[in-house]
Amino acid sequence: MTYEVRGLVVRTVDLSGSDKLLTILTAEHGLVTAVANGSRSLKSRYLAASQLFCYASFVLESRRDRFWVREVELIESFYELRLDIVNTALANYVCEVAGDVTVPEQPDPEILRTALNSLYAIANNKYPLPVIKAAFEFRVAAMLGYLPELSACLLCGATEGEMLLDVMNGSVVCSECHSSVERELPRHEDDFAARTRSLLCILTPASRAALQYILACPLERLFSFRLGAEDMRHLSHAAEEYLLNHLERGFKTLQFYKEVASGNP
Repeated sequence: MTYEVRGLVVRTVDLSGSDKLLTILTAEHGLVTAVANGSRSLKSRYLAASQLFCYASFVLESRRDRFWVREVELIESFYELRLDIVNTALANYVCEVAGDVTVPEQPDPEILRTALNSLYAIANNKYPLPVIKAAFEFRVAAMLGYLPELSACLLCGATEGEMLLDVMNGSVVCSECHSSVERELPRHEDDFAARTRSLLCILTPASRAALQYILACPLERLFSFRLGAEDMRHLSHAAEEYLLNHLERGFKTLQFYKEVASGNP
């Protein structure tokens, strides 16, 4: 049986000889793994479309409980991603997250579109990398069902001023309420866990507005916002903490991106 799918190569593994195992994120079938025979050979007709970041049309054959690539037509290589190590590192993180949050035979076209839009924005230097990263992280978290409630303080209903994002509860608390609660909590050592059970991230008014925009805007406008350096720093921290804590894991590609972005590989 053969299938024709369009998908993004989010992971590659070298096999014996010149074969390669591709992990392909598709809209119709979720995550698909397929062997591309001889694709590491310079003479292979699969070579151009079997690289990480490539978006292509694949004809796959199901045989012996595995898919095999029979035909492939490259649609977009995102070649420019490979010209800058920081861009490459962030693109790797995008692909690792997209591959981690999708599963076989569970269609997820929005995750695919978000990953493709992010790679396009990175490759073409359309927006600052922190903007792309934070918007991608929050939008993916929302798609997975972790949509935070940002309209008002959970405790007093305040809608203005600096807020703190309660990462695990998906809500915001104003600074005044947080200070009041902190004063009322026990201070002896036995209650340390009670005082630190919530992971809180500062959201300035501008960063909270940007987050509300990220969660509500059309996907094609996902990165079309601007923040000052301090507001962006708070949004970036909140986005990363929010996604990683809800996924309950870290990513090696994220660590590498942070190292090369800071100039300390």
